[in-house]
Amino acid sequence: MKKIMKTTTGTYHGIVDHQHLDFLGVPFGYGRRFKRAEEFSMSKFGPNEINKIHYAVHHGVQPMQKDALNQNSKINFGENCLNLDICTPDVEGKYPIVIEFYGGGFLRGGNYTKQMSWLDHQSVVHVVPNYRLGLFGWSKVEGGDTNVGMSDQLMAIQWVLDNAASFGGDVKNVTLVGISAGAKSISALMASNATVLDRIQKIILFSGGVQTIRDMTTAKKVTDMICQASDIKSTKDLFNLTDDGLQIVQEHLLDQHVATNWFGPVIDDDLISKNWHEKLLQRVKKTQFKTIISAGSNELETYKSMNINHLENDVFPDLFGKNTKVLRAALLNDQYSKNDFVQMLGNAMYTLPARRLAELLTQESDAEVYCNYVKVAKGQHGGILQYLNTPVEELNIDYRKNQQHFLNLLFEFINEGKPYEEDIKYEWPVFDDDRLVLELDPDDLKSVSVISRRIPTELPWQSYLL
Repeated sequence: MKKIMKTTTGTYHGIVDHQHLDFLGVPFGYGRRFKRAEEFSMSKFGPNEINKIHYAVHHGVQPMQKDALNQNSKINFGENCLNLDICTPDVEGKYPIVIEFYGGGFLRGGNYTKQMSWLDHQSVVHVVPNYRLGLFGWSKVEGGDTNVGMSDQLMAIQWVLDNAASFGGDVKNVTLVGISAGAKSISALMASNATVLDRIQKIILFSGGVQTIRDMTTAKKVTDMICQASDIKSTKDLFNLTDDGLQIVQEHLLDQHVATNWFGPVIDDDLISKNWHEKLLQRVKKTQFKTIISAGSNELETYKSMNINHLENDVFPDLFGKNTKVLRAALLNDQYSKNDFVQMLGNAMYTLPARRLAELLTQESDAEVYCNYVKVAKGQHGGILQYLNTPVEELNIDYRKNQQHFLNLLFEFINEGKPYEEDIKYEWPVFDDDRLVLELDPDDLKSVSVISRRIPTELPWQSYLL
């Protein structure tokens, strides 16, 4: 097996793993403080560097996040973290490409630990790029750029398309897949003004949609709150901190809050316009990209361990800001239990936004959308990946076939765009006027209609509003 690929950013030697070839820590861009990504060029290191073989056998620098403050960590964190990992069956093949964007509330994550290991060692090219997190990637700072993390994602996609032939990928068969913040990133990318997204054929969204596209006022207020908590007079002063210092400032406030919705893409009338709904519909009408949208039955199940007063008075406003009033009125009865409240939080955060995105795409265009209602792992956030990543021998024997059937549906979508499982003659229903979804239980897989499950029309698109 050939172990070398020559790319626009250098020539790299990979390592064989499970009869596949891994390239780790391959650079695709430069990251400067609060500035959008710049293209990486090996020629800056010398005229012959582009042809020199570099060993891509170790993980690259990971994005700055809370774990970077752990002095005992063996992971290398830093701001200049724009690298990607590739797992390919053969550099001389032509396989479907799957680009994974990790989740973590725009605060955690990296390609050091893959969230979707079920994509490795299959007949696809699996690519996981890093993007900057928290203040480093998604803040509104005086003198800084907007949507910095999105620029990282865009540059990674462009790099993959430019170099696909070097690592055995088919640029005419590209799928973006993400969980949580990764899914929210993909939705925002498809709704953005970036033309490179016209070359994407399919997207898979696990527990995430467009609900974290924020207005500029909210984005600015988040950065201001973080500065005020550390007695920093101006957001411009954040340029002067070390990377650890900036992370400490961020954690000083965030450690006291549930900040899952505080960061993300922002409407800047550059990468994302105010009419992003129209941009999204224009793209799907133009490219006919296909979508799988998945959400759990009780996304915030783990919150049941929290005190109800803490949930109502602290967690609720942390997650939704000024939107708590409208969500309470639309989704809660006058009398409710803690379980009801947790169910409402999960619905407002993930389940209903997923349905609304599916309805936007299907009602306003001829988009091909497949919806999934997940009950595995108690329907909790990330439970679908926990289920798919579990080795078959560790599953209850009654659940094993169902896992394989669902994986086959996903890979059929990735390969052919039509999720059909030949073994059981099951075709994933299209989400249309009948509102059919695939309901995934641990031991069952069936089509059900959600037409009777009301979506309040007054729900805001933007989850967190200040």
